Amino acid sequence: MDSRTGSHATPSRAPRARRELLLIGGALAFGLLVIPLLIWTVGHWTLGPYTHGDSGPGYGPLTLFGDYFTGLVRRIPGYWTVALGPVALLGAVRLWLTLFRRLPRI
Repeated sequence: MDSRTGSHATPSRAPRARRELLLIGGALAFGLLVIPLLIWTVGHWTLGPYTHGDSGPGYGPLTLFGDYFTGLVRRIPGYWTVALGPVALLGAVRLWLTLFRRLPRI
């Protein structure tokens, strides 16, 4: 019983679960939408126009997105590495922070 309000207060896990879903969903959206655009931009600046294989002049980022999502549907590991990379990085940083917090203080 909560001594201040006189009610039985139970901590809700819903806000934390929602925050976790938003974080993971945001990282996944970043990997699916932003990272390919960054890859296209850097490639365009350093390598020149995206030519979609050998099929003629440069194509824009939408062509790269089409190839990217085709690679995801075909389950090509490199495409999934790009898509899930931010989620894996988020998990690695959180693991590192958890381990760092548990280190004994000197």
